[in-house]
Amino acid sequence: MTRSSFITDERISDEGFVRTFFRRIKEGQLGSFPVILALIVIVVVFQSANSNFLSPANLVNLSTQVAYLAILALGINLILLLGEIDLSLAQLGGLAASVLGVLVVRQDVPPVIALTIILLLGLVVGAIQGWFFAVVGIPAFVVTLAGLLAFTGLTLTVLGTQKNLSMADTFAFDFASYYFPAIWAYVFGAIAVIGFAAGLVYSKLRRHAQGLDSASWLAVIVRIVLLTAIVFGFLILVNQDFGLALPFFLMMVIAIVIDLVLRKTRYGRSIYAVGGKVEAARRAGIRVTWVRISVFMTAGVLAALFGFVKAGVTTNAGSTLVATQDLLNAIAAAVIGGTSLFGGRGTAWAAVLGAFVVGAINNGLYLIGFNSDAQQIITALVLLTAVVIDAVSRRGQRYVGRG
Repeated sequence: MTRSSFITDERISDEGFVRTFFRRIKEGQLGSFPVILALIVIVVVFQSANSNFLSPANLVNLSTQVAYLAILALGINLILLLGEIDLSLAQLGGLAASVLGVLVVRQDVPPVIALTIILLLGLVVGAIQGWFFAVVGIPAFVVTLAGLLAFTGLTLTVLGTQKNLSMADTFAFDFASYYFPAIWAYVFGAIAVIGFAAGLVYSKLRRHAQGLDSASWLAVIVRIVLLTAIVFGFLILVNQDFGLALPFFLMMVIAIVIDLVLRKTRYGRSIYAVGGKVEAARRAGIRVTWVRISVFMTAGVLAALFGFVKAGVTTNAGSTLVATQDLLNAIAAAVIGGTSLFGGRGTAWAAVLGAFVVGAINNGLYLIGFNSDAQQIITALVLLTAVVIDAVSRRGQRYVGRG
């Protein structure tokens, strides 16, 4: 292909950017557009209602809350990609936090050993629940419902007579209350933007070289500019207060790793295949049983990390650390972010974006004086809207032969 024909193709591609955008909407290929639009609306509404919503102090507070919610939502998200549900992850996180608290506060176990123990706990519990589901054949709903009840009881048993366990002055609190110096926050932001930009450009050039359809240069530049503005705008604001919180940084690292695994590895593609159609995945040579068990194991580890981070943020590892609302918010975050309840469709960033939506709604309503009842009602309405969008999207995909 000559340079002139390449330029012509790019010009045509740029001119058809808007047309392509509306075609993708009609076909149900919405991607992250609805949740990003929802976030913009939420920010505008709450900032208009209370000017403190985008204040540095509130953003720092919001980022730490979103961190542990998103970690739990990432675990839920992986299970949803299989087309299943796990009702026990939040309570597993509460059990892990209680075990951590007892080991560190009462038994004086070294922090590294205690943290390793609860991560292994999440891994083993995930393997057991995954085995009952994938090998024995018990529905995941039933297995994890039993887990939810068992972990609630085990948490009380581990805590003993003292149900409230403070994590103040422990390494969990030190972890949750650490904020990076401003220079390091900007370095991390630059690395993230450069990595994102390099990935987009490499993908476009490779697809173009192979004669495949690819995004126009205009679309690539717009995405890079938008991400740069969001990342550095956020960092500039939080650095006016305490700065970038370590729990939020950990959450982003976990999301990036999961995203790369899902998009760039054979194992990640196997998860989508199993969630899309189990029998077809089995006939394609995919080890369906192992994929299912391993996903439950990964979700168990993420649940343990959720418990660790939330215990540090709230300085509490007692029986009141985790409530049913944590599980519901995590499921809502994954679905609102764009992960399908029917399996086989979604991304790691769906859980993160959804967590931002849920966290921003709860935080914004609190700032303008609404109680928890109103927060739950509005979150429920947003969740219902996301499910409707998912159903309409699937109908559009079937219409064009993609669903």
